[in-house]
Amino acid sequence: DISISLGTDAMGEEKRAGECAACGKWSGAIAERLQNNDVRCSADFYRDWRRKMWERSAYDAVFNLVGIVREQQTSLSDVAMYYDAEVSDMLWEISGSLRGWKAITFLFGFEERLFGIAELGDSGTQCVLDEGMYDFIWGNRVFTESKMFTEYLWFAREGKGLLPNRELPPKPESDGDGD
Repeated sequence: DISISLGTDAMGEEKRAGECAACGKWSGAIAERLQNNDVRCSADFYRDWRRKMWERSAYDAVFNLVGIVREQQTSLSDVAMYYDAEVSDMLWEISGSLRGWKAITFLFGFEERLFGIAELGDSGTQCVLDEGMYDFIWGNRVFTESKMFTEYLWFAREGKGLLPNRELPPKPESDGDGD
């Protein structure tokens, strides 16, 4: 089970992050089979399932990208603990892009869930930027429409020598105030 307990909510129910999700005609059967093998899985309607999948995609893209541009090798938990403002700003930019482009909004508390996964679940996992996965994770239009995300991609190329064989989105123009 890769899900993480984040404690209890105001109603006394356990809050979880990173649990598996299934949707569609066979979602109940899939969820039951996973739960029989001690893997938490929710059976969701399509809209909620999409939200959870985009939430996980944003986690994979943003936390790894913010961590990989550091001077020293950085773990996902280090990103959550020391670079939380950068991650949060980038996630909110991406959230706006999702609303406008895919008509999806993250569910309330998405930051707590994503930071919880990084701090508690992936504590020793090092950040990576795999060029072979670029098209599937970092090259997604939802992410590349974020100015901050694109700036980090360009820094990963120019400052760290990563993604040399990928066509990146156009480099964002500086707005003149040092950003």
